[in-house]
Amino acid sequence: MPSHLPIMLKLSGRRCVIVGGGPVALRRAQAMLDCDADVTVIAPQIDDALAALPDLIVHQRPYEPGDLADAVLVVVATDDPAVNDRVARDADERGVLVNRADDPAAGDVAIPAHAHHGPITLAVYTAGRSASAAATIRRSLSDQLDPDWPRLLEAVGLYREQIQARVADPAERHARLRRLTDADAMAILKAQGVDALHARCRAIVQN
Repeated sequence: MPSHLPIMLKLSGRRCVIVGGGPVALRRAQAMLDCDADVTVIAPQIDDALAALPDLIVHQRPYEPGDLADAVLVVVATDDPAVNDRVARDADERGVLVNRADDPAAGDVAIPAHAHHGPITLAVYTAGRSASAAATIRRSLSDQLDPDWPRLLEAVGLYREQIQARVADPAERHARLRRLTDADAMAILKAQGVDALHARCRAIVQN
């Protein structure tokens, strides 16, 4: 049985710390900034590409215990096992979630290979067995994704909110929500375009 539960962690506006300044730190920082997190990077040596990221707070110095104050997540991405262990211990004492690049199974949070397609996020996790395999599978899934799925989901977002606000009966609400993205909705988008889809969605809300 799996020992983990796949979840999406909301990081928008929340403080995240990355200890390390190399390629792994760069990838993690880019992903967190894409989620609108407040990201701080701490390392004695920091790659130029990492330091150049916009909206990033950079401290070019060794890690200190107080660096985790108010953080919800720390990424441990140095090549020094002693530093990695120290950061993980400090995080555990403070109740800060840990992602360890050197030992994913020892952390609290695993960051899968992922790709964003509008409102869709495709994520692949291989339980730490192969990051390259996860990236390959992610690319394959991205290549196979019907490009109309992001279009459909972008179009129906407003109507979903309206149904949730207007329809009190749970069964009826669920039925209407399913119709927003069912096979008929996709067929209308493909054959008649987004305006016809909007018309169908309005009818689902009103009827």
